[in-house]
Amino acid sequence: MTTLLTRPADRTATVPVQPTPAPAPPAPAAAPPTRPAVSRLVLTGELSQAEAAGLSSQLDALVRSGAPTVEVDLSGVQRMDVTVARLLLRASWHLGDPGRSLLLLHPRPQVHRVLRFVGAGTLVVR
Repeated sequence: MTTLLTRPADRTATVPVQPTPAPAPPAPAAAPPTRPAVSRLVLTGELSQAEAAGLSSQLDALVRSGAPTVEVDLSGVQRMDVTVARLLLRASWHLGDPGRSLLLLHPRPQVHRVLRFVGAGTLVVR
């Protein structure tokens, strides 16, 4: 008896191949929140101890803003007492990190004298 060995025929099935979708582009990284380069506060009128509490909270908000430069425009201030001048000096201390500063812009001569008296004269920009 003779045995004939046969190989089964190659059976290849045709399976439709779906093209692989191209990978989605990476999502852009969330940009860090931008901080203003300069924050500005404009003061006018006569500034005394009565206005100190409100001014203190405004200055604190400017310090927390993260802006490297905080400008306080004093050109419209007719009179300032020592309490307010000390608040401005204190705000400059809180901005004491390198690269951050408080600038007091355009004070009138009588206001400039009070600022110099409390040691804030160096913060003045004319």
